[in-house]
Amino acid sequence: MKSVLIGAGFSVGGAAAGSRHGPGIYRHSPIRYRDQVRDGGLVWQVRGQIRAWPDGVPELRQSCLRLARRTSRLRHAGLPVVIGGDHSCAVGTWSGLSRFGRQPLGLLWIDAHLDSHTPATSLSRRMHGMPLAVLLGEGDPALQLTGEPAVIATCCAVVGVRSYEAGEVERLNRRGVRYYTMTEIGRRGLRTCLREAWQRVSQAPHGFGLSLDLDALDPGFAPGVSVPAPGGLGLPDLRAALKPLNRKGLNGLEIVEFNPGLDHEKRTQRALTQLLDTLLR
Repeated sequence: MKSVLIGAGFSVGGAAAGSRHGPGIYRHSPIRYRDQVRDGGLVWQVRGQIRAWPDGVPELRQSCLRLARRTSRLRHAGLPVVIGGDHSCAVGTWSGLSRFGRQPLGLLWIDAHLDSHTPATSLSRRMHGMPLAVLLGEGDPALQLTGEPAVIATCCAVVGVRSYEAGEVERLNRRGVRYYTMTEIGRRGLRTCLREAWQRVSQAPHGFGLSLDLDALDPGFAPGVSVPAPGGLGLPDLRAALKPLNRKGLNGLEIVEFNPGLDHEKRTQRALTQLLDTLLR
């Protein structure tokens, strides 16, 4: 599958500034996926330090607009593959690939967290905990880049969840988003849950995307993330569950929250490469 690799060096909305360096480190590393991948360049924030809502909103908005324009422009050159950076970059990725709201997408969100806070429900005010709510059309209006939701709620699913708050659950239940906790995955099996979620998001008439936060993996496989959560997905299990899924309709791919400063023995970098190898073959 021909692909275009785009680096999104975001950290302003995250929990650790080191996530800003992940895309650049990965771009120049010998431990990276290279098969049929064109270099789409890097998108950097102006400063890159951590700034909570609302102080960081102007900078995040401008960075997301730049990323949205980049993904929108490059979508005809191959499958856009965005490497982040904190997960707030998803606002830019999927706003651009939905062509700024004219063709909303389905979205599979693989993550330890629901990332569905708004400023009214978030205690930390960290914006990397808000991108899915923004893409569904809720939250700070300044981050609503599309005018309309970029993601169709009934064609959206979250897999791997084990850390979340009540306000997020209420929001996703109200909007009709399906989420799979690690408890449910343990009971039903990852392959079953992921296949069911994939079928749901692929029902979107204009295609779907995959946003994968590396903290969905257990920290033993991916220690280099800003908010590790124990009890996560195993890398071999996730690869095996992803491999047989039909890629028809896949409009974009995003793997985020790579923090090289925390990456013991480059395990996370290797996990990122192995996931790309699984998804792009």
